[in-house]
Amino acid sequence: MTTALLVLIVLLLSAGLVMLGRFAHRQKRAIATLRAEEEAIVAEERRMFHYLHDLGEAIWRDDQQASMYRLIVEGAIRVTQSSGGALYLIDEASQQLVPRHYSDFCAPLITLPERVRQQMKENPATLLSTLRMHAITHDQGLLGSIFTQQKTEMAADIGKDARLGQNPVTSQQNVTAMIGPLSFGTRKLGVLAVTSSKDSRKYNANDFEVFNSLIEQSAFALANAMSHQEAAKNRMDQQELQNASQIQQVLLPDRDPEVPGFIIAGRNLPARTLSGDYFDFLKVPGGEFGAVIADVSGKGIGAAMITVMCRTLMRSKAASSSSPSAVLAAVNRLIAPDIREDMFITMSYVVVDKNGSKVTMARAGHNAALLWRKATGKVELIHPPGLGVGIDKGDVFERVTKDESFEMEPGDCLLLYTDGVNEAMDAKGMEFGDERVQEKLAKYATQGPKAVIGGIIADLEHFLKGRRSHDDITLIAMQKTA
Repeated sequence: MTTALLVLIVLLLSAGLVMLGRFAHRQKRAIATLRAEEEAIVAEERRMFHYLHDLGEAIWRDDQQASMYRLIVEGAIRVTQSSGGALYLIDEASQQLVPRHYSDFCAPLITLPERVRQQMKENPATLLSTLRMHAITHDQGLLGSIFTQQKTEMAADIGKDARLGQNPVTSQQNVTAMIGPLSFGTRKLGVLAVTSSKDSRKYNANDFEVFNSLIEQSAFALANAMSHQEAAKNRMDQQELQNASQIQQVLLPDRDPEVPGFIIAGRNLPARTLSGDYFDFLKVPGGEFGAVIADVSGKGIGAAMITVMCRTLMRSKAASSSSPSAVLAAVNRLIAPDIREDMFITMSYVVVDKNGSKVTMARAGHNAALLWRKATGKVELIHPPGLGVGIDKGDVFERVTKDESFEMEPGDCLLLYTDGVNEAMDAKGMEFGDERVQEKLAKYATQGPKAVIGGIIADLEHFLKGRRSHDDITLIAMQKTA
C-alpha cells in the first residue's frame, strides 16, 4: 500500500469521524429540544390539572363569588403563562359586561374615556381602578364583539384593533391577547381574556387550543357554581320563608275563644308559604268581644308583613274604643302613610256587646258578612259602607266607613270570609261564587261554626278538584247559642 493511499484512508476516516461527531451533536440537540418540549407539555398539563382541580373544589366549597372569579383569572394567567387577565360577566338586568376580576398587569381591553386619559396623566394608578369598575354594554367594543359573536380570538396586537378606538394608550400598544366568550348551553355568561407584552410572550396555535379548553372549563365551572349558589340561596330563602310562616301561624289564634252566649271558630289556609290574610279575636273595653278578619292586596313577604302590622295595631287600638269604625279609622291613619300606593287592606271588624244582645260591625272594603237566620232559614247580607284601609290617609276613610248594628237570635250564624273563598276558580275558569257560599252557610249552619268552616273548605276543595287555590282562604263563623 502506497503512502498516498494511506493518507487518503486517514483523511476519509477523519472526515467520517467529524461527520459522526456532527451527527451525534445534532442528535443530542434534537433530543434535548424534544425533552424540553416534552417537559413544557408536561408542565402545561400539570398547570391545567391544578387549575381544573382548584375550580372543582371551589364549586362545592361554597366559595364567595369573588374568590371564584379570581381563581379563574389567575388560573388562566398561570396556565397560559401570560402577564395579566380579566373576567367580565353579563349582568342580566342591565345587559352590561361587568368586570368581576381584573389582574394588576392586564392590558386595558376597553376604549378608555377621555376623562380617564386625563386622570392617568396626573395619576397612572387611576387606570387600574377604572378598569375594575367600568362596565360596558354587551355589544360594545372588542369584548362586546366577542361576547356577541361567541367566537374566541387571538389578537396579534390589540393596540391596532379598531374595536378599541383609533387612539390607544401606551399600555394597549405592542400587546397580544387571547379573548373568548364564556357560555354554557344557550346561556351567555361573559368573557375571559389573557394578555401579554409581545416582547415577553408570543401565543401560538397550541396556546390558542389550550386557551379554548380553559374557556370551556371555566364556563362549565361558572355555570355549576352559579347553579350551586342559586340552589343554596333558594334553600336558605325557603327556610327563611318557612320560619316566617311558622311565626305568622303563631300570631294567629291558637284556640277558639270562649264567649258567653256564642260559639266561635276561625281558620286560615295560606295559598303559599306566607299568607296575606289574617284573623284575630280581641278584648274590647267593658267586657265586650271583637273579631277581625283582613285581606292584604298582593302576595308574599310584603303582604305578610302588613298582616303583622294590622294585628299589632288592631290589638292596640281595640282597647281604646268599642266602635269598630273608630278602631279601623285609627288603624288606617297609622298604616296608610307607610304602605305602597298600590297596596291596601280590606277588613271587617265585629264587636259583640257584653250581654250578647247586639252585634256591631264596620267593613273597610271587605266582602259582605253573611248572617243565617234560624227562624227563616234565609241568609242576609251585612254590608255597612266602608273604604279599604290604606287607600286614603284619613278624612275620606272616616267619612265613608260607618258602624252597623244588628241583633242575633239563638241559632243564628254569622260568617266572615275573605275573597279566597268566593273567587276560588276551577280548571274551567268558573268561580265558586257568592251564591254558593251562601248556600253552603245555609246547609251547615245548623251543625255549628266548626261544621260551617269545615264544610265550606271541603266543598271548596271538591270544587277545585285537587287544584291549589290561587288566594289565601280565611273564615270566621259565630253562632249565638242563648
